[in-house]
Amino acid sequence: MVLRLLKGHARPLAMMALRVGTMVAKFLLALYTARYLGLADLGVYGLVTGAATMAPWLLGFGVTDWTLRQIATMARPDAAACVATRLAFTLALHAVGQPLGWIVNAALGAPVPWPIAFAAGAILLLEHLACDANDMLLARRRALMGTVLLFVRSGLWPFAVIAWGLLDPAARTLECMLLGWIGGLALAWLAILGHVAAEGRWRFIALRPDWLLSGIRASVPLYVRDLAGALNLYLDRFLISLFLGLELTGVYTLFWSIGNVVHNLAVASLVQPQLPAMIDSAARGPDAFRALERRLRIEVAGWAAALIAAAAFAMPVLLPHLGRPLLEENLPVLWLMLAATVLRMGADSYGYALLALHRDTAIAIVGVVGVIMSAVLNLVLVPTLGLDGAALAFLVTSGALFAIRFWIARAWPENGLPAAARS
Repeated sequence: MVLRLLKGHARPLAMMALRVGTMVAKFLLALYTARYLGLADLGVYGLVTGAATMAPWLLGFGVTDWTLRQIATMARPDAAACVATRLAFTLALHAVGQPLGWIVNAALGAPVPWPIAFAAGAILLLEHLACDANDMLLARRRALMGTVLLFVRSGLWPFAVIAWGLLDPAARTLECMLLGWIGGLALAWLAILGHVAAEGRWRFIALRPDWLLSGIRASVPLYVRDLAGALNLYLDRFLISLFLGLELTGVYTLFWSIGNVVHNLAVASLVQPQLPAMIDSAARGPDAFRALERRLRIEVAGWAAALIAAAAFAMPVLLPHLGRPLLEENLPVLWLMLAATVLRMGADSYGYALLALHRDTAIAIVGVVGVIMSAVLNLVLVPTLGLDGAALAFLVTSGALFAIRFWIARAWPENGLPAAARS
């Protein structure tokens, strides 16, 4: 009985362990950067991370979630062709967009140093493609494989970079860090190509531009949501760098990373892998969906309480050892950001619920409201209150998004989904 129980829980436990490893690696990298490279370099790393996370949303035209819903029930040959089309679209966008960015950088006198610009460009491309591939694996119920690849591209290289820097002081540079990031992404893509080559999966690769064009037309509300989500989540650090400088951007990046560890462990590990099940339960009716939503809500709340308590206890002990007085001077900002993280977890969890309920227009409207609120609050509070203002803007915006998305999900009509969504 015990062995059967352990076997039944082996997959979710493995996924949780890999996600924990990834989050620990990113957190240790932030601490290493703050201690050995400096807060300014941590600020630059935070900006590159923000840009890499925003790229799939800004350049995705909203078709990622639309594709996810489409391929979830397709036969393997059709799904493989649609995935290949989606990835080819991403590659084409970067092939056009990145040279334009380089031209702008040159015209402005290279405010972004070229080694950083080219390394960041490679990271943006490979991360965008990997993020798309991970979403497609999730839709095809390959959550474990997607989690393994996430660890390969995000969890392995920080350990290598940290070890490299500790052994060789000359490697304690931003350029070496970005090079390690590129190496991790390249390793992940070798694994993906190996998966495609196995069992002749490459035979199913094809391009379906008409299918993709229909998705772009249908995904306008989702694209508005993505644009709003990207700006809402990462606009603050760019405004901080503009108004307060790179060192305080580094402080904010480190504190945000602490909250992000908590967020990802709860939401990305518990809620996101359940999206296919949420879509299926929504199609079966309110009772099935409510049961799954209630279970996930309880699990996320439990994890949030435990993880926030651990972070609140550990950080005041850890920060003095980093040798950066700015971190300790801004410790109240951390408490505000941890509170905001709890609300962000609720908001993002119910964002997945609205996606499963096909509330695309509501998703877009709520996203626009959130980004306007975030932008206004940051523009007013960051110049006047500094990092405290940015944290307050994060807290208020996250709370508003949570309240609105929760209300919409709970107000779902008892007659279930529209007929088109159920089919």
